[in-house]
Amino acid sequence: MRKTVALLVFVLFAAACGDGDAARPTAELPRPEGDWQLVDGVSTSADFPITMSITGTEVSGRAACNSYSGTLVVNGSAVEFGEMGWTEMACEPAVMAAESAFLSALESAQTFEYSGDRLVVQGEGADLTFDPVAPVPTAGLLDTTWILETLIEGETATTVGGEPAGLLLAADGTLTASTGCRALTGRWLEGGGVIIVPELAADGECPDELWKQDSLVVTVIGDEFRAEIDGDLLTLSSMGGDGLVFRAES
Repeated sequence: MRKTVALLVFVLFAAACGDGDAARPTAELPRPEGDWQLVDGVSTSADFPITMSITGTEVSGRAACNSYSGTLVVNGSAVEFGEMGWTEMACEPAVMAAESAFLSALESAQTFEYSGDRLVVQGEGADLTFDPVAPVPTAGLLDTTWILETLIEGETATTVGGEPAGLLLAADGTLTASTGCRALTGRWLEGGGVIIVPELAADGECPDELWKQDSLVVTVIGDEFRAEIDGDLLTLSSMGGDGLVFRAES
């Protein structure tokens, strides 16, 4: 009888020990938030990056060529992207193929996890790996008058013509600029590691010799651009590889 009781106590003790790990609560994954850029899962181009910004239940970003937005539901490690919509611009076939593959993978996503500081979104289509995006260096960018010095088209850099062309992003969210022949006014905001310009108006006329310069400046500033400050130089880079180089007014 004593052996039977002892055996029963041992079995109960062993069962309790075996269930210890299962009974321990699993640490909950932090909910995805902030700005991210795709680095693996879909072939991307530096000139057409794929980005994702998450704020609460809203998600948006650049899907290579077009902007997209939708909703995000998170339950533990499970995710669901829904109500997705996007703009309808056309880019090169390879860029459009990357965009289609990304949006398809995002809509079929099922779970997420972290790998170091990277966010990995997993699904049937592909595992999408994102790096966190550093915020725009607005502290050095705002309330400074920048004078345009160089135009960049792909691998070609040219000097600026016409009247001095400048750029001023004010802390109140307003924007004033010049193309060298036309005055620009608008609004700006920060999101996804870029400066977005939802409103831009132009006033004035340009001679034929400055039409190309005017078009490039409006193209870079007028949608969204990445900003990099190096000393007194500011470089703006737009989707597609075009850019503008400014110097801080002394």
